[in-house]
Amino acid sequence: MKKFVFFSLAIAIFLIFPQAILAEVKPGIDGATGGQAIPKFPKTANDPILENGGVYPMWGPVCQRYTYHTTYRDKEGRPPAYLRLYFNGRWIDLEKENANDNDYKKGVNYVYKFVPQKLGSNFFFFEASNGVGKARENIIDSPDNGPVLFEGDFKHNEISLIDLDSGEKIWQFPTASAWVSGVAISDDGKYVAAITAQNIYLFNATSSKPIWTYSTGEGGDTLGDVKGGIDISGDGSQIFASMGNRAYLFNNKSNKPIWTASTGNNGAYGVTISRDGAYMAVGTAGDENDQDSNLVILWNEKSNKPLWKYHASGNFHEVNLSSDGSYLAGATGCPDRRAYIFSKASKEPVVRTEMLTRDSPVDEAQISGDGKLAVFGLESDQGGIVLLNNQSPQPLWRFDTANRPSVRALSMTTDGNYIAGGDFRGNIYLLNKDSSRPEQTWRVPASVGAIDIADDGIKIAAGGADSKVHIFNKGLSSAQSTIDFAEYVGELEMSGNGKYAVAGTSGSTYFFETFSPNEGKVFPCNSVVEPSPWSSTNLGKEIGTLADKPQSATKINFLTKVINWLKNIFTFKKAGVGTVNKGEESGQPVGESGVCGNTLCEPLKGESKASCPKDCSAGD
Repeated sequence: MKKFVFFSLAIAIFLIFPQAILAEVKPGIDGATGGQAIPKFPKTANDPILENGGVYPMWGPVCQRYTYHTTYRDKEGRPPAYLRLYFNGRWIDLEKENANDNDYKKGVNYVYKFVPQKLGSNFFFFEASNGVGKARENIIDSPDNGPVLFEGDFKHNEISLIDLDSGEKIWQFPTASAWVSGVAISDDGKYVAAITAQNIYLFNATSSKPIWTYSTGEGGDTLGDVKGGIDISGDGSQIFASMGNRAYLFNNKSNKPIWTASTGNNGAYGVTISRDGAYMAVGTAGDENDQDSNLVILWNEKSNKPLWKYHASGNFHEVNLSSDGSYLAGATGCPDRRAYIFSKASKEPVVRTEMLTRDSPVDEAQISGDGKLAVFGLESDQGGIVLLNNQSPQPLWRFDTANRPSVRALSMTTDGNYIAGGDFRGNIYLLNKDSSRPEQTWRVPASVGAIDIADDGIKIAAGGADSKVHIFNKGLSSAQSTIDFAEYVGELEMSGNGKYAVAGTSGSTYFFETFSPNEGKVFPCNSVVEPSPWSSTNLGKEIGTLADKPQSATKINFLTKVINWLKNIFTFKKAGVGTVNKGEESGQPVGESGVCGNTLCEPLKGESKASCPKDCSAGD
């Protein structure tokens, strides 16, 4: 069956510059714009070391205090000639966390504190020199981005079934603070499946009471952008899901899995099952140097032993199977940034393109029912849609979005004739396979996070940062109806017959996703929200297990394993109503007992690399 391609990956939001500058243009070095890659320093034997860099908290409201932090080390004990933060195109000198700490061999922590007053992205990296060598951190090809800033309070998430003709919710199932990581619906709309970090649900369309529920054993409300997912066969008889580093196959009669399987060392970005239910696959996150990560894994229904695995240098952000599982489309992130088409017969791709973007992921992948055509969504300042066939790595055509915003919502009809896509500037496109020029466009006042199109190509449903689902009909110039939600609509799928849609809400978890009607609004910040105090002695315990990991692994591991930890140690408050704390930041968060085996390294709950290698050793 076809499905929308959902939001995934590392975290960030729309970069808010003056109106004349595109909202997605990443700042260049020394404030230049145009999104160029930041040059890398040649490595020398005299370079200092920067490690454990990031921002704390990684997400939250405006008017909260955020701490940018890094640790400077030098093998000869030399102090930094300078240590600075590149922040939205300007340089800022960092200060020592402890003014009396001068042990540069062991490592000295440096910080910069920031209170944002508006929604928007904050691009950053760290640079240091010891007078003879230089080092940078939090950068691959372009700067890191964070914190992710939100308007909602994350406490009113839901799974809802929508009647597309009436434009009304048939029922809704509240998940409270638990983010919905994926939704799926059978072709006839009779069965609805959904997943959160904690639970897998199966519903009948007639009731919001689940037919069955399965506990994944994971903790927290979300695992970040490597959030797993769910899919369902066309007739609703089989459900395939992934959470943490496990995959699960169910039938609709029981919450006891037919089988479970490992997804390697990391969790899944993408989950898919063929329309006939015979084949299923995941695309996972990971590390270029870890052969048991960054995988496409293909199974058939008969066994949890994979038919094959394929490893790439970048994360597989999405995978999608043809109706009978004969072909599979996949899309990778940095540094690979390619589109793939596989045959079920071999792990060697039948199509592997050249890099399709400059420094950002190929995030979306959808394939026609017969596997002959596949379409891919591109991110960042090269946003667009690329159509391929399964015979050549050369695109049939490429459509560039207006002003090039990212496409991270994409769908294709089963016959491959029509494609629907949505971008971060609120544009929705309907394209025919025979032309790169859209047949029709619509616009909503928010970034589009999820989209799907009915098999006949007539009805389109889209959701996103305005906390709404918009329903469009081909040939009509405006939305047929709009359905309100309390939180960000990041998950959406229509039944093949175009009669129903299931939607799930969450927080957006990746680049530029919070363009909304309040973009650019400046909040007065009459009071500052103080999170649980940042301290290197606290946070350093969590990220210290990652100090010897490659940077790409650290970024993903930090996101997927710390994001729940952060949510557990402080409660988000709405901007302007927090407590002002002008004193020194101190103290430690107190947690409950850790759970070894839940994929989260929780040092404040007694877990360590020695006591819980399952959670605290593997890199993502």
